[in-house]
Amino acid sequence: MVISSIAFGIFAMILSMGFMNGMNRQMVENTIRTSLGHIAIHRRGFQDSMKLRYHFRPSEKIMRALSAAPEISGYAPRITMEGIIRSSETSRPVSVVGIDPEKEKSITGVYTYTIRKEGSRFLRGGDINPVLISTSLGDKLGLMPGDRLVLMFQNKSKEIVGLGMTITGLYRTPVENFDKYTVFTTLSLLRKETGLGNNITGITIHLKNSRAVDSVKEALIHAVSDDSLEILSWKDMAPNLVSAVKLFDSMMYIFFGIIFIVVIFSIANTLVMAIMERFHEIGVMKSIGTRPLWIFSMIMIEAVFLGIVGLTAGLVIGSSVTSLLSATGIDFSFYMESMRTWGTGSIIYPAVKTMDIVAAVIIVMITTILAALYPAVKAARIRPLEALHFI
Repeated sequence: MVISSIAFGIFAMILSMGFMNGMNRQMVENTIRTSLGHIAIHRRGFQDSMKLRYHFRPSEKIMRALSAAPEISGYAPRITMEGIIRSSETSRPVSVVGIDPEKEKSITGVYTYTIRKEGSRFLRGGDINPVLISTSLGDKLGLMPGDRLVLMFQNKSKEIVGLGMTITGLYRTPVENFDKYTVFTTLSLLRKETGLGNNITGITIHLKNSRAVDSVKEALIHAVSDDSLEILSWKDMAPNLVSAVKLFDSMMYIFFGIIFIVVIFSIANTLVMAIMERFHEIGVMKSIGTRPLWIFSMIMIEAVFLGIVGLTAGLVIGSSVTSLLSATGIDFSFYMESMRTWGTGSIIYPAVKTMDIVAAVIIVMITTILAALYPAVKAARIRPLEALHFI
């Protein structure tokens, strides 16, 4: 019973941590792939207001720094601003993003998420007034590929510009909030219509390894050395996402506490019952001179070995199941809209970290020792005469 309860607790802990790690990782990666990138370069103040006046022209120093960094897998210029799209039925405020279609393929997943059927396709450099919208916006506005809409925004001189745009394609990402408010068009079109010329509002950077984001950010800040610009990581641009990840982690600690309270009582109860079954036997041992410390040590060693066996079984089962699920994924398509609200996608791929295994080992051994203290003390205090007459 003790081995089974410990093994089940470890199995539940590893599977839960793997599932939560998978959710957190996919939530972060999906946000990076759709909108933020790992790192972005903006003119100071742009991140707070998203105004077109915070534009800049990339200097040779910036381009050399980006080209020289081996950790960078791709980067692309962007013009991002607020606008309104109108159809014959309704209008909606949106974030308008001007991109270089070819360079964008290397830094975001929008190209991958573009639907390729019923005339839908990704943007091309030679398109005339093209726009790429999400399936969510298409449904709300009653629009399909090939339909036309009006895109309105302010240019560099704060004049209202209205353009007739043709929908070249629809996209659907795992992040619902991104889909609701983002449309794409070509960088060349926005440069012309806003009057920015060769200027842009930002450069989005994608890395080969997400874990290098802080070091690459610091290296770029040092290499660029321009106080008028700010170089931000996705953590700086999405503090709410960082808070959500921390919230998930806190929830997991509460869940682990519940699991191991159950394990503690299971171990303590089982060992107390084992002692009661051996009450007479322990009395005989004390009658022939066995010291209380030896009996205490015997019970503690027994509990530790039970903990080790249960821990090993739980780790093997939990790691095997989590590894299998990390390859196949857990399909939540039936709950897809709620999963898209969190930005995780409909299929979760659990992932176990080394620290999760270390934490499980430490927690279980401490829990086992604490749970065995009361039964061990009780066994050490058994009176020989009382035990010999115990039935």
